Amino acid sequence: MLPFVAFLCVLLISSSDAEQQKPSSFLSNYSSYKNICHKIGWEPKCRTESTKDCKGKTIAFHAILSTRLTNVSPNTIIKFGKVLVNEGSGYNPSTGKFTAPLDGVYSFSWTYCTNKGSNAYLGGYVDGKLMARISNYAQTNHWKNTSGHLVIRLKKGNQFWVQTFEHTAQLIHEEFTFLSGYKLSGC
Repeated sequence: MLPFVAFLCVLLISSSDAEQQKPSSFLSNYSSYKNICHKIGWEPKCRTESTKDCKGKTIAFHAILSTRLTNVSPNTIIKFGKVLVNEGSGYNPSTGKFTAPLDGVYSFSWTYCTNKGSNAYLGGYVDGKLMARISNYAQTNHWKNTSGHLVIRLKKGNQFWVQTFEHTAQLIHEEFTFLSGYKLSGC
């Protein structure tokens, strides 16, 4: 969207202001889309603080199920023990929970692999409330991956996790089951 806005700003300015300037001075005066938009009075409303305050605040994690799970009863939190990335230290593999270190909008995705005949209902929970549901029931494929996704606003300290619900999950394969999440850009 931002490149489109910048292009639109260039078009608007070039139709009026550019005709009165030499090409070299036009380029130096309007060296970036931010200058262009500022010159026509457009300022983005989504950011109130400077981007320099955002440095070092990447929040992202990716974890894989480290052991195969069998006969997992309902209301069991899935603990993804093999952590590949944990920027911001929000994910705790011993609890299976992600704790938001900052307020913001977060994106979470999880995929699980089950075998033929399996039932598996895995939901995305925020502070104990089921927010997203995905399931396999009486699966007919030899192996099947199923994925869930949730984008949600969290406050600092809110927790997200993946948990079984409604049915016992007969088998969840370790190598093809993972959870990842990240905070969308902005401070």
